[in-house]
Amino acid sequence: MNWSSIRLLITRQLKEHMRVYLISLALLAGLLSFMFLLIHNWRDSFTGAVENGVFLIGLFLSGGMFTNSMFKELSNKPEGIWLLNTPATSLEKVFSAVLLSSVVFLAIYLGVFFLVDALYLSLTAQSGNLLGIFSNGFHEFIFLYLIFNGLVLLGRASFMKYSFLKTMVLIIGVVILLNTFNNFTLEYMIPDLSVTSSMPFSSFQFRHSGENIHVLLPSSTRAAFMPFLWILLPLALWGITWLKIKEKEI
Repeated sequence: MNWSSIRLLITRQLKEHMRVYLISLALLAGLLSFMFLLIHNWRDSFTGAVENGVFLIGLFLSGGMFTNSMFKELSNKPEGIWLLNTPATSLEKVFSAVLLSSVVFLAIYLGVFFLVDALYLSLTAQSGNLLGIFSNGFHEFIFLYLIFNGLVLLGRASFMKYSFLKTMVLIIGVVILLNTFNNFTLEYMIPDLSVTSSMPFSSFQFRHSGENIHVLLPSSTRAAFMPFLWILLPLALWGITWLKIKEKEI
């Protein structure tokens, strides 16, 4: 890879869409502020870690839309031909898109979120630990975002029209199928088990004697499996995206 080409690709992407990105940044700050305002005004109606919910909604909504702006030229044939003929390898194009939509985006999103959160805590005279949302394993959602990023990029490279909508429909469909299959498998293995909720490859919850029992994977199994899920899966999705872009260039 040529780092000069990657820098030029990133610079071109930012210059061509800077106005849209700045407006989107202001909208993101406004959306997060609005959600915090709702939480404050109806705080008696919310329970649990509401800041975590705001964080996730903002992350996946804005992250998905920003990631979908990568390779947007592919939705238009003349612009797509221009993009594919850009003097850079397909690997450099995909790497620059991943760098922008994951590393750069996450850095900016975290900065905006913590700024809005700090302002909210200050205006409402509340005390809190800004980094507290990453406790109890919540930081794993950052890795989940990388998988989501890979799926959206792959969808953008695969679908000419309505790529984001089609990708989201497929993601939701796959999640529902996995969850249904996971529940069916658990109940088949243990017929007397009444599964109330489950997370494939992670945990499940069942009801026993009127109580909900939460079961997690053994820590050793989880430690062995998580590197595959959080690291190898995004790399595989980005690799398939690279192959799709390379195929289009041919």
